[in-house]
Amino acid sequence: MLHNSIQAGRRLRIGLLHRFDARDIRTWSGILFFMSRALETHVGEVVYLGPDKSIGTKCIERFTDVLNRLTRKISNKACFTDKNRLLAFRLARVFGRRLKRNPCDIIFAPIASAELPFLNTGVPIVFCSDITWPLIIDYYPDLNVTASARAESFYIESLAVRRAAACTFPSEWAAESCCNDFGTSPTLTYRIPFGANLTKPPARAVAIERTLGAPLKLLMVGVNWERKGGPIAFECLTCLLKDGIDASLTVCGCVPPPEFDHPRLRVVPFLNKRDPQQWKQFEQLYLDAHFMLLPTRAEALGVVLCEASAYGLPILATDTGGVRGALNDGVNGFAMPYEARGDAYARKITEAIAEPVRYQNLVISSRDEYERCLNWDAWAISMRDVMEVALCQKGEEASISKPSRGTPASNAVSVAEMRARPSRTADATWAAEPPSSDRSKSAQVPRGTLRG
Repeated sequence: MLHNSIQAGRRLRIGLLHRFDARDIRTWSGILFFMSRALETHVGEVVYLGPDKSIGTKCIERFTDVLNRLTRKISNKACFTDKNRLLAFRLARVFGRRLKRNPCDIIFAPIASAELPFLNTGVPIVFCSDITWPLIIDYYPDLNVTASARAESFYIESLAVRRAAACTFPSEWAAESCCNDFGTSPTLTYRIPFGANLTKPPARAVAIERTLGAPLKLLMVGVNWERKGGPIAFECLTCLLKDGIDASLTVCGCVPPPEFDHPRLRVVPFLNKRDPQQWKQFEQLYLDAHFMLLPTRAEALGVVLCEASAYGLPILATDTGGVRGALNDGVNGFAMPYEARGDAYARKITEAIAEPVRYQNLVISSRDEYERCLNWDAWAISMRDVMEVALCQKGEEASISKPSRGTPASNAVSVAEMRARPSRTADATWAAEPPSSDRSKSAQVPRGTLRG
């Protein structure tokens, strides 16, 4: 953990650098909105340097889009990503001017790979993302870009992270990749869990009131049926029913193919969280369910897991990608092997509900995990400590204002600290299942990506 070395003092001016509007809750699934609000509360004044709606930037975006359409017709591959030199030089010019007009103590740059590489500034930078480009190209099979676009994107993002005084990610998976693939310092690359994107989180008493009853209600939330593991969730439902357990499955956010039809399957195609009435429906889904299923095939993080924990809703999710950034095995749910099918999920659920007290303890520990680290206040408190380190790296004398008492411990952990810990072992609390080769497998990580 980080140790505070700067005494309580003035609040920082934080330049939030991103080419889109961080105040718009639709940007990056609302993550930037909640980040900026938490930074305002716990660290200092947020100076919004974006969005960039300039004609020059729009022309570059239009140009690369046209070229991508042409190359997709020829080779089914895009020749540009947003990590390209044309856009990076343009954004450096735009944000360089804005920084001169709006002096800041520190720059917070979330998913700003294109904004940072050629930015001319001496202000300390903290970079934040949920995944690295090397992980993306090996992990998502539907990413069709040319070899030159892959190389260009790697080059641009490597410049971006090397410009930063510190880098942060919500998972060990992504933080390790930043060090291994880009050569960033393990002592200046951190894992800080993200929070739940909830404007009004449920009260603790409401969240832990959940009790077992019939039918056993399963919930899956996601917009991509196949990638989120919909077929496995469906198999889990049918296996529970075959075993005599009265169960139902609600799918929210997507419509399964016609072959996945069952009287115990309920589909809610879409709910708009910004609409008060639809938000109430969305919230009720979380309150009514007994387990959340996310048998995902690929996931950088899954903020939906943080939201589930806020509601005290235990999770069963694939141990893949960055899922462990929001899932503490045996605490707020269970990390399932990548190859596990619906029958394995059904067995794990059956074990968890065998004793009502055991299930209730899981509900309570799920909410505890949310309160400990899966909320944006905890994220901002940890980010404050990382910003302190970034300022010290640049020899800054500025101090960061901190509450004098009652401040939770920082959740920021450097890659160097993670590497020094004993390797993760299977959770002993949930030992109803004897150790097996499946239980001992670590997260599914693409070959050739994480070295060392």
